[in-house]
Amino acid sequence: MPKKLAALTIAGLAFCATTACAADDPVGLFAGERAASTDRVVSETEELDVDLEAIGSADSDPASTPTPIDIPDDALDLTGFETVNIDIQDNAFVQRVVVVSEGTEIIWTNQGRNEHNVRPAIPDAFEPIPSSLLASKDSQASLQFNTAGDYPYFCSIHGTATRGQTGRVIVVD
Repeated sequence: MPKKLAALTIAGLAFCATTACAADDPVGLFAGERAASTDRVVSETEELDVDLEAIGSADSDPASTPTPIDIPDDALDLTGFETVNIDIQDNAFVQRVVVVSEGTEIIWTNQGRNEHNVRPAIPDAFEPIPSSLLASKDSQASLQFNTAGDYPYFCSIHGTATRGQTGRVIVVD
């Protein structure tokens, strides 16, 4: 890249980060004080820190002793709320890992420019949300989680069960 073009690109990014892009920044990533307090957006190459094999092979007999769930340090504790909103940006879920109570309704809202979906990383763990419901900005879809457990998920358009656009709902009783 020629030096002049590189300088213009860097100057343009600095300008965008402080002023011009605020109108195209629905969650305020570039808006002053909000930028300092916004959660870290996960890159598409970062791995989800969950053992899918251990979750998928857990004994499904309700009378058995439940398998303890390892709650990561970066999980957001939202227990006690009836509904929890998760924003979908291009290409990340914000909040990525949430802890909720049984019966909580999770509402995913597409805040990005791209189409998204929500797929369980463990087959049949919950009903997938098709991209037709999250096809455009401000579109929403929801699921209610009534059973305690660990529910990792991903957008199959922008990731896989363990890489890319991933998230996790941990339901406690």
